[in-house]
Amino acid sequence: MNALSEAEWLVRARQPMRPPMPWFNLQDMTDRDLLAIYRFVRSLGPAGEPTPVAVAPGERVDTPYFEFMPKNLPVPAQQARR
Repeated sequence: MNALSEAEWLVRARQPMRPPMPWFNLQDMTDRDLLAIYRFVRSLGPAGEPTPVAVAPGERVDTPYFEFMPKNLPVPAQQARR
């Protein structure tokens, strides 16, 4: 976002993006709200390291990550009887 002007940000914010950016919410925001987001993020200072490139399903991930799969689900009654 450091390289985008306010006008460029308004156009970009309404285009589909990869998750986790909620582009479907941004496209419905007013210009005023989007400019407030732009100005807030710019006020945070220089950007840090870029985020890693997305990894396709089944490929090896070399960075830390979260698994959002429950590990302790109860066994359904029909499977417990087997």
